Amino acid sequence: MTLLSKRERVEAALAGQPVDRAPVSAWRHFLPEERDSASLAAATLAHFRQFDWDWIKVNPRATYYAEAWGNVYDYDRYDGVLPRLADGPVHAADDLGRIAPVSPTGGVFAEQLDLLRRIRAGEDGAHYVQTVFSPLSVLAFLTADLGDQLPSLGLDSDYGHLRALIQTDPQGVHAALDAIATTLAGYAAASLEAGASGLFFAIVRLARDGVLSEAEFDTFGRPYDLRVLEAVQGAPFNLLHICGPQVYFDQALAYPVHALNWAAVGQGNPGIAAARARTDKALIGGVDEAGVIVRGTPAEVEAEAAAAIAASGGTKFLLAPGCGVAINTPEANLHALRRAADLSSRGVGEPGSLT
Repeated sequence: MTLLSKRERVEAALAGQPVDRAPVSAWRHFLPEERDSASLAAATLAHFRQFDWDWIKVNPRATYYAEAWGNVYDYDRYDGVLPRLADGPVHAADDLGRIAPVSPTGGVFAEQLDLLRRIRAGEDGAHYVQTVFSPLSVLAFLTADLGDQLPSLGLDSDYGHLRALIQTDPQGVHAALDAIATTLAGYAAASLEAGASGLFFAIVRLARDGVLSEAEFDTFGRPYDLRVLEAVQGAPFNLLHICGPQVYFDQALAYPVHALNWAAVGQGNPGIAAARARTDKALIGGVDEAGVIVRGTPAEVEAEAAAAIAASGGTKFLLAPGCGVAINTPEANLHALRRAADLSSRGVGEPGSLT
C-alpha cells in the first residue's frame, strides 16, 4: 500500500484502518535535561529523529505535577529517575486542607506548556502527547513525606500513607482530589492549545492489586480521572497508561481514550492477545521495558516485537514498550525495535496482516 506519513500511520492504526506498517515509539527520561524546557525539548526531538519514531510521548520529570502544589526536590540527588524529595506541603493528615486549586498555566505548568510549544516547532507534523499523572497519583506524591504520622499499612510508604488517609480521612482526600482534578483539567486543555495531540494519562502503580482495592479505586481514582479526560475529549490521540504489575485492566476498558498502554509482558497483566479479545480500543505496547529491550540482544527485541504484532491480530496496534525504557537501554535495541516495525510491513495483504 502507499507509504503513510507518521501522523497518518498513527491515525490509521488508532482507527483500525489499513497501515503500511506498525507505528512504533519508545520514550525515556533525560537527565539532567528535564530540568529546563529548552534542553528537554532538544533532547526529546533528538531522540525522536535518531530512532525515527512515529509519535512522541513527551517525558517531563516525573515530579512536575507535585511541584505545582509545593513539593521541593533535590535535583543533585536522584533515586533512579526520581529526584530526592526535600520538602512538601503535607507532613500530617491535617495538612490535606492545604491542597487547593492552583493556576493551570502558571508556575511549573507554564514551563511545561513552553516545552510543548518548543516540541511543536520541531516535530514535523507527527503526533505528540503530554504526560499527565492522574489526580490520585499526584496525591500519592504529595503525601509521601508523612513520616510516622500515619501507618503505612505494610505497603510501600508512598502508597501506604495514601491508603491510610483514604481510610482515616476520606472527605479530606476527596477535597484534595477535587482541587487537583480541577487544576489538571485546566492544564490538560491548555496543553492542547499549546499543540499537543492529547494526553498520555498515567495511573501510576495505583490501579492494581495490593495497593488499592477495586472499590477504593472506583471511589477515589476513576471519578477524578474522568474529569481530567473530559477536558481533552476533542483531542485526536489520548491514551491511558496503567502502570505496574497486576493492574485492574478491566476497569480501564471504559475510560474515554483512544488507546491503552500497559506492561503486557511478564508482570501478571493480560498479554496483547488477551487484551485484544477484551477491547476494541487501540493497544500500545507488546515489548517488556524491563526485559529484553534492556538486557537482551537486538535479535531478541525483534522477536518479541514480532510476536506482539502477530498477537494483536494486525489491527489497532502501535508497537512500544509497556512503560518508559531505562536511560541505559542499548541504542542497538531501540534500533531493533524500530526495525521490527519495518519488518511488519512484509505481511501486508496476508490474512491477519496489518491491512
